[in-house]
Amino acid sequence: MGTHHYSVILVRQEKIAILILVLVIAIVLASAGVLEVIGKGIFSKPYAPECADGELVHYEGIVEEQSYTATGGHKILVISGMRIFIPSSCVKEGWPKVGDAVSLYGVVQTFRGEREILIRAPGDINPVNPPV
Repeated sequence: MGTHHYSVILVRQEKIAILILVLVIAIVLASAGVLEVIGKGIFSKPYAPECADGELVHYEGIVEEQSYTATGGHKILVISGMRIFIPSSCVKEGWPKVGDAVSLYGVVQTFRGEREILIRAPGDINPVNPPV
């Protein structure tokens, strides 16, 4: 049996297809980078009582209360009268504390008839005036 040698020769249409594929990948990566730099602010709106469940909102205020759920290690804050739910995967031990000014992004939801904002990532809640 003979040995077969295959050479790869791309025709014009294949070269164009590969070029288009490379350009699309570059555009997607660049877009992802731009969206990461821009952040969630461009897609969120300030929280208001009329916000619908599922909306991405921005909220700022002073931490008035904090507690943990009985199971799961989730943190519940009351910030300027608004309930904030922080899943255990997003909890930063020791922060925020009562009296801290914070700025956050989250999704509006209703839990047991009470409106709250759900934090979805650890970086979604930050100090208003970071310590120096």
